[in-house]
Amino acid sequence: MLLSDLTTISLRQLYRNQRRYKSVIIGIALGIAGFVTVLTMGDSVESDLGHNLELLGAATIVKATYDYDRMKRWHHGQYYDRDIEQLRNLPGAKSVSPAVFSGSEVFAYGDKKVRGRLIGVQDNFFQTIYIPVSKGRQISEADEAQRRSVCVVGPKIIETLLPKGVDPIGQKLLVGGHTMEIIGIVGGVEDKSLLESILIPMSVARSRIPNMYEIRDIYIRAVNWDMVAGLQEAVRNVVMSNQPGYSEGMEVRFYPERIETIKRAVMLVKLFLYAALAVTLLLAGLGITNVMLAAVRERTTEIGLRKAVGATERMIMNQFLLESVSISLMGALVGILVGLISVEVLKSVMETTPAYEVFVASLIGGVIFSVLLGIASGYVPAKRASRLDAAEAMRFE
Repeated sequence: MLLSDLTTISLRQLYRNQRRYKSVIIGIALGIAGFVTVLTMGDSVESDLGHNLELLGAATIVKATYDYDRMKRWHHGQYYDRDIEQLRNLPGAKSVSPAVFSGSEVFAYGDKKVRGRLIGVQDNFFQTIYIPVSKGRQISEADEAQRRSVCVVGPKIIETLLPKGVDPIGQKLLVGGHTMEIIGIVGGVEDKSLLESILIPMSVARSRIPNMYEIRDIYIRAVNWDMVAGLQEAVRNVVMSNQPGYSEGMEVRFYPERIETIKRAVMLVKLFLYAALAVTLLLAGLGITNVMLAAVRERTTEIGLRKAVGATERMIMNQFLLESVSISLMGALVGILVGLISVEVLKSVMETTPAYEVFVASLIGGVIFSVLLGIASGYVPAKRASRLDAAEAMRFE
């Protein structure tokens, strides 16, 4: 019997018994839809976690600094603008932001004074290490370029200096002897010292505040966690080759333990999802086996007639296997359609674009898996059908 004839018979049987196969097709469709969605969006979400600064905190940060204890003893190293430019060109570097610090400055409002840390930053500093602003705005590129006397203030400084009920935005503080307008309030941050700090444009700090010109800290945000270790090594090579005389005092740090913690969490979520999908598809496969065994019992007389007119065991087996694969493929096609819709919806909700290669691979993988599932689930019923004795089968009531 030709393959085209077997296919026609299988599809005809699928149509005639659609009510029986409906639940099995739905189970396979749900499993394949989940497979396509999780594989496609999971890869995209994992990549985008590197951009989710609030979740990752400092996990994808590489920090180039100096050993301050050694610095006090025997040298005062610093980084230069050329270091910043070279680091920004490194593969895997999402953003690079230098900072200048003053360990203790006097901040005043009216007759109230407090000491705290003053930090000079560029506009991308807030995105690089993730500093949210609970009120007001961050320091902008225009603030940096025009050397505006503005500042973003930690909430503990506000609580100490300003009276209760006063809106801090627009108020003027005396910062290191210079009047600065408050434009923003630091929100929840991982580094709690920022709650007692004031951030000003780095151009203002370097031009007006004594001892705040030299850059001794550079923060580099990696594109994702897989690139952090390689980026750390590249950063080390750049800064040490630029200033070999100070290499012993330089430190290039990152946080591998945080990366491992996040990876473990993501892996557990993935394992849970894939386990749920595997159980769904396994149940669907068992469903195919059950309905095909029932079909063999109901069509015993038909099988006997086919054998009586010359059908071989191989033909009978191929017919039932093809029916099983047809059921599985039908479920896969429905599942792929549902998966496509799910991916499109999640793309708009999560504002992310999955990799095209992963998407295509998930579709191909879904089809291949459904074929294998159909063959594995239909093998036993097909084998049983092919071994029926023609005379016994035709007498079956």
